[in-house]
Amino acid sequence: MYTTVNAPLSTQQIEQFHRDGFLVVENLFTQGMVNRLVDRFDPLFAGDFETGVYPDEWHWNPYLGKPGAAGQMTGVWKCDRTLHSAMMYAKIGQMAATLEGWSGAKLLADGIWQKPGGAKETTLHQDSMYINYHTPPGVITCWIALSHAVAGASTIEYARGSHRWSLSAAVPEFHNQNKSYRSEMEQAAQAAGIDNPEVVQLNIAPGSGVFHHGNTWHGSGQNTMDVVRRSMVMAYVPADAQFKPFGSYVPGGYIAGKYRRHGDNTMDESFFPIVWRDDGYRTPFLDN
Repeated sequence: MYTTVNAPLSTQQIEQFHRDGFLVVENLFTQGMVNRLVDRFDPLFAGDFETGVYPDEWHWNPYLGKPGAAGQMTGVWKCDRTLHSAMMYAKIGQMAATLEGWSGAKLLADGIWQKPGGAKETTLHQDSMYINYHTPPGVITCWIALSHAVAGASTIEYARGSHRWSLSAAVPEFHNQNKSYRSEMEQAAQAAGIDNPEVVQLNIAPGSGVFHHGNTWHGSGQNTMDVVRRSMVMAYVPADAQFKPFGSYVPGGYIAGKYRRHGDNTMDESFFPIVWRDDGYRTPFLDN
């Protein structure tokens, strides 16, 4: 059913991904690389953008933000060379394409997160709610722990098998909700005929990560420990993906849509680089 010729993942791992909607892969980065990435968090959230390019989203900074609030930044690969080098790692793109059966993987979006002790929950959601601006469809995300992600320290959590449920509308509150951070997921489970969805809170060491399907419900609980949980995220789409036809209404996709040329469906590799493709092609500037 699945080919493993020259693939970085086993048949068993691919089957587990399609069964559960997520797959843990250990040791994607060395501890030395993790340390280099973590060292860039404080400068980035303080507005020190090495390349002079600002991120697509920037939530929280030490001057205006609440000390205990979660920090999030999107589009970081354009801002910082260290983050760029990690986010464009060809082997991770190859793993993403292998799990989805694509001929290659294109980076659609990235992000970094930091959640200090006391930071609130992140509402469970489906990435496909927000990443649906392209065709052929499909998205797979790689979430990488840059600190020890454990229960109680806002580790990532998944509703096992939820990628087989229907795609829901975008959740109304993402960061500072006033109801259970699992409530939207639980409503989706009921609609799918599941009374007690299995929620798995992962235990992941720094440098290890997890791939999840775009329709898999995921999020994180409150950080109740005196630690800062840091993570990095890359969302991939098929290497041959293009924008949906110009002028069509597309809910979500507001970040990707900023980079389309008028009347042109091409996803410019300057903003959506091909990280890996099975014929050996890779967007040329990535390795400069």
